[in-house]
Amino acid sequence: MASEVPTHTSTESPEPRGGGFFTPRFATRHVATFCRQLAVLLDAGIPMVRALKILGRRTSGGGMKNLLASVTTDVEAGGAFSTALQTHGAGLPGIVVPLTRAGEKAGELSQNLRYLAETLDHDAAVQGKVTNAMFFPAVTMAFGLSLLLGILMFIAPMFMDLLTDSGSKPIPDMPWLSRMVFAASSVVREPMGLLVIVVLLALGAFGVYRSLTHKSYLLDFLKIRTPFIGTLVTTGSMARFAKTLGALLRTGVPVLESLRLSRATVDNMAIEQAIVAMEKSVENGGRMSAPLEEYWYVPELARDMLVIGEESGSMAEMLDNLSEVFRAEVDRQQELLVSLIEPIMTLFLGVMVLVVLLAMFLPYITLVTGNIGGM
Repeated sequence: MASEVPTHTSTESPEPRGGGFFTPRFATRHVATFCRQLAVLLDAGIPMVRALKILGRRTSGGGMKNLLASVTTDVEAGGAFSTALQTHGAGLPGIVVPLTRAGEKAGELSQNLRYLAETLDHDAAVQGKVTNAMFFPAVTMAFGLSLLLGILMFIAPMFMDLLTDSGSKPIPDMPWLSRMVFAASSVVREPMGLLVIVVLLALGAFGVYRSLTHKSYLLDFLKIRTPFIGTLVTTGSMARFAKTLGALLRTGVPVLESLRLSRATVDNMAIEQAIVAMEKSVENGGRMSAPLEEYWYVPELARDMLVIGEESGSMAEMLDNLSEVFRAEVDRQQELLVSLIEPIMTLFLGVMVLVVLLAMFLPYITLVTGNIGGM
């Protein structure tokens, strides 16, 4: 199978993953609690509007309270719950609106709300693990960069003065590594140089933020091409897709509509393309699994289980099993990633500082060994 970038044929313009820079974000655990409480109220037979008003009175957070008030107004006026969330919930996790809409279509809103709560709690727990695991590396990174900046601003000039006083070779004749370090030292000691570094760091941070908040087909494809990260992204997306699709098919929603609703839970445009191909195949009377052979990044297990589900007539059950397998695999990969972050970052900083120090000592070592050899 070819490994080229698949053709991006979707005519839909990229949509933001979440709100803009100033859009308030809702804590994942708070949204999970809301979904779980709403599911309990709906299962108890309480109408949607009354359930929303009850939760609105019990909610203390300003942002969430305002959201519930706006959603309640829209639903009371006859609007769909999922449409109201889409209109007013720009800061909600991306999976919330598609799954609530799918639940409304399938007549299983409370069940989907429970699954949402479980998924969001799981995501929050993983995020907490990553945050805790990143604390020490972040402190190490800040200390290492501060140490590196201090070396370039204060220690490197002293070495340069020593070399000049010792009659060492001029900078152009020094080893290339030493020339780079002393040149960097000259840059960071100039106000304009520091300004350029700050601007570059700000642009880099903005680029990372934009890649996280706006869809980009190229960036999404690069994610699934990245070793280890690609497997994590693909497996996580397929787990959510399979769980949602299975729930919709089980309640009798047509296959084509189920695929379209389930596709909205996937936040990677490259993976969305594979699902679009599945939709086109079904629309033309073909099998759902037929086009997946053309997409190398779709896990082989997913292709095989879809084929088995089609042949056995138990697609919903197969999708549920596939979701559970992928969910367990995502957990395993995330734990491995968390365990690797700290030693990798510590090793990287140590090597970086060692290289800078070695670069400063090289001319001096060359000078000393040359003098000894000339005796």
